[in-house]
Amino acid sequence: MELLSQTLVTGILVGAFYAVMVLGFSVIWGVMGVINVAHGELVMVGAYLAIELDVRYGVDPFVALVVVMPVMFVAGWVLQRVLINRVVERPHLVSLLVTFGLSILLASACKSAYGGDPRRISVDYTAPLYVAGIAIPQVRLMILGVALAIMGALSLLLARTRLGKSIRAAAQNKNAARIVGIPIDRVYAVTFGLCAAITAASGAMCATILPVHPFMGGPLTLKAFTITALGGLGRIPGALLGGILLGMVEVGVATYVPGIGTNLGIATSFVLLVFVLIVRPQGLLRGLRPIGESDV
Repeated sequence: MELLSQTLVTGILVGAFYAVMVLGFSVIWGVMGVINVAHGELVMVGAYLAIELDVRYGVDPFVALVVVMPVMFVAGWVLQRVLINRVVERPHLVSLLVTFGLSILLASACKSAYGGDPRRISVDYTAPLYVAGIAIPQVRLMILGVALAIMGALSLLLARTRLGKSIRAAAQNKNAARIVGIPIDRVYAVTFGLCAAITAASGAMCATILPVHPFMGGPLTLKAFTITALGGLGRIPGALLGGILLGMVEVGVATYVPGIGTNLGIATSFVLLVFVLIVRPQGLLRGLRPIGESDV
């Protein structure tokens, strides 16, 4: 029973990172119709920015979010205006090819700048907390708190602000939104900037728990597909629940299959993706409405 409880808690904490990591991917796809294959590389860039701040100035990775997120918002805004905006109206294959090329460019740039050796940020609060005999890593607990805060803030922005209503209108019917005077190109640029900032924030936090290297983006992008399939496209609560479900599956398989470790857990996530796409392609959480509808 104690092993099961530990597995469930660890799965939830792992899923919290997955949830905040996938959020930008799901929102960009839901609002703009763009499948961002370079999503994992944006996570990587956020991680390297946090590492730079730690090495040069000794900034804690969670404090570094106040720098990483604005920087990546601006970078995402420029990227959307210069590159992504040109493929929004094009077939999905075009956006896939363009963002795939972007992923290769970002990975190659980081390889040239930092080499291929994995890096990590060491923090002082690595010791776990023990509650009823269950070990709760402090770092992952902090990631859970930040993930919930980011999701709550994004939900409030989409539901209560004029910008959020414009984003929802663009997601639901961009032609009708244009007719009523909503500047779609500007809304798309802000949306991509927000999602790049959130994605980079997940990267800054993951630098404390995962090895950071130029080739880490691909697996993270594939996991983003899996979680989006689980939770449904553009569903913010679905990102959280889908991330937690994937985390539990990975941790559970890695725990209860002896001699395998995490490799089978990672493979299981993609088996889960295929299963969901075949059985329930609209996502497991059908009752939750996507971004374009009223109850975000």
